[in-house]
Amino acid sequence: MSWLNVKHAMNLSPWIRIPLMWPEPGLEDVAEAQTPESWARYFAEGLWEDFASEKPAAGEVDLLTDILTMYAVRAPAAFPDFEVFLHLPHPREIPLPAYVDLVEIEEGEDRETALRALTHADASYSIEPPIVEAITSPYLGSGLRVLRYYQDEDSNEVHVGLRYAWRYEKGTEAADILIILADPDAGRILRAIDDVDEFARTVRISPDEEADAWQSP
Repeated sequence: MSWLNVKHAMNLSPWIRIPLMWPEPGLEDVAEAQTPESWARYFAEGLWEDFASEKPAAGEVDLLTDILTMYAVRAPAAFPDFEVFLHLPHPREIPLPAYVDLVEIEEGEDRETALRALTHADASYSIEPPIVEAITSPYLGSGLRVLRYYQDEDSNEVHVGLRYAWRYEKGTEAADILIILADPDAGRILRAIDDVDEFARTVRISPDEEADAWQSP
């Protein structure tokens, strides 16, 4: 069996991975991996250090800590068991979550049908026809990227959805890879799209025997 490898995405700026458990398994002795609050403080301070030419105003480090804590607690619940990454190119921006996971292939479902369904390429609820484009990954080959506008059922706001999907097939193993983003701010998605493309192209499938060492440098 193979597994989803997000090691390289974890080290990709401007992305931050949210642990799915606290303390994070394997990092029980690492202070910032103990709680959402300690994780958020670590990254809030680190992000502002990365922007050394811009000194944070009073309270801005605490504000970013609170924002990251909120995302660490709430974001994983949107798509349980998905890996969660935050796109945060500047400490004054609002994080944009990206969700990544493997999806089991339904018996008899062909690749094109599955990828279009996963990306909502033919969604009837879209406000206008989705923008469906091919995207190539050096590890997963050809996939789909779909950008669509839709009305959120709870808020009635117009949201922008961005999804990527690939099919992985090797020997007797097969799975679909899905990446999901959504935001009410179209500009936020469009400004991030180049970074999201780069992020998506780092995701890969690795043999199960490498799993024990997947967090190694």
